[in-house]
Amino acid sequence: MKKYLLVYIVALCTLMGCKDNSGLYGLLTDYDLRISELEKLCEDINTNVQSIQAIIEAQQTGDYITAITPIKNGGVEIGYTITFAKHEPITIYHGQNGTNGTNGTDGHTPVIGVAKDTDGVYYWTLDGKWLLDSNGNKLRVTGQDGKDGQDGTNGKDGQDGTNGTNGANGQDGVTPQLKIEGDYWYISYNNGATWTKLGKATGEDGEDGAKGDKGDKGDKGDTGATGATGPKGEQGDSMFQSVTQDENYVYFTLADGTVIKIAKGSGSNNQPNEEFIFTITYDPNGGEGVMEKDTFYYGCVNKISSCLFIKDAYTFTTWNTKPDGSGASYSAGINIIIDRDIILYAQWRGYEYVDLGLSVKWATFNVGATKPEEYGEYFAWGSTTPNGNAISTKPLVLPQSADAAYVNWGGSWRMPTKNECEELVNKCLWTKTTLNNVIGYKITGTTGNSIFLPLGGAYYSGGSYHHSSYARYWSSTGETRNSSSLAYEMWANSENYKTIDTDNNIEDRKTVRPVCP
Repeated sequence: MKKYLLVYIVALCTLMGCKDNSGLYGLLTDYDLRISELEKLCEDINTNVQSIQAIIEAQQTGDYITAITPIKNGGVEIGYTITFAKHEPITIYHGQNGTNGTNGTDGHTPVIGVAKDTDGVYYWTLDGKWLLDSNGNKLRVTGQDGKDGQDGTNGKDGQDGTNGTNGANGQDGVTPQLKIEGDYWYISYNNGATWTKLGKATGEDGEDGAKGDKGDKGDKGDTGATGATGPKGEQGDSMFQSVTQDENYVYFTLADGTVIKIAKGSGSNNQPNEEFIFTITYDPNGGEGVMEKDTFYYGCVNKISSCLFIKDAYTFTTWNTKPDGSGASYSAGINIIIDRDIILYAQWRGYEYVDLGLSVKWATFNVGATKPEEYGEYFAWGSTTPNGNAISTKPLVLPQSADAAYVNWGGSWRMPTKNECEELVNKCLWTKTTLNNVIGYKITGTTGNSIFLPLGGAYYSGGSYHHSSYARYWSSTGETRNSSSLAYEMWANSENYKTIDTDNNIEDRKTVRPVCP
């Protein structure tokens, strides 16, 4: 770039018959100085980008700072070296002086920063806006944890279960890179594989001075003086506005005002920093029960506790830092490192029920459905998956682990017993009707409330469901007769006949309507 500019200036001088080239070569020297300053600024910015990534990684892994050492150049402080207990040291540079601009037109230095989004994750920003990839996705500063592997299958008595599958690999964080080429800034967020043009890096050259007065006749006027260099550019931008500290923490304030706090300490790399102890308080958020607080040392990895709270007709889904679920979510059992006391609120997924005036409340739709008129899934007796096999132990009452309602819905939901099915048949009014063109029964209780049971048929070895002809709903009650395992079902056809009966083929797949206390 410099070579081509020199050739252009020399050629221009030759064409114009210049006698005094010192002004033009002065412009070239000034240009060289500006480019050198920009290249140094670019190098410092890339160093700061890597440093901010290391700072956030240190915060998320519970590392702490053991030393801050000023960096000086000619007696002037230009940055810091930050030493961690576990991570490698990093370097942070202050902003450098900008390059010379002219006529009010200065080069622009892109400002790379980070910001925490509502999901609690830090993402890169560019000039105050989210830095996006080619698909429009925000770019994470640090890697994402891999998904948990699937649980292994339960083993038979006396024999260990099979191992679960490995979790999926997490997504790597991204480190943006800057470069200057052809007087313009470029950015890459795929390790330099591709570059995106941002804006001009240098200011425009100064205008030429006014041409000298023409001399007397026959004498040529002197060449006008070289135009003055444009005004000094603004101070170069730094990712860091300031680095301050108190007795316990170091505070990194970014250019946009974002503050990242890292604890100070002097502990061994392999020991927890016992100078800082934090707690997680678990809130039932409408549920019931008691859970003890978890106490964490800063720098130590601990697991989020499983939920011990219960909420009738609801299933626990996850923990969240906000009661309404709008904060950062944390799954039970994941590893976490915290730098402050936090409260995690239980998040619940609920299913609607109807009080018919019976001993239990009945759900408004079947397992596997989302609406009252949908048939839902079909289960063999004692199976908790649609394609599973029937239970082989011949229980008189299905255990929770074999209850399709409890396993799929959780909370206090379960399959109804034989007696609870008899209540529904004998104490309620059954009226044949249709709901959204689906044939079934409207069942009205003594409270005046009602539910709808669709005639969804059943699945036999022949492959027929017999939709609209009859309904067959499993209960959780079994019976052993002549060494055979039987199960009770609630049976109704399209001719207003309904009863409770046993089925000796527990492999038949039928629908399940849950109940709760």
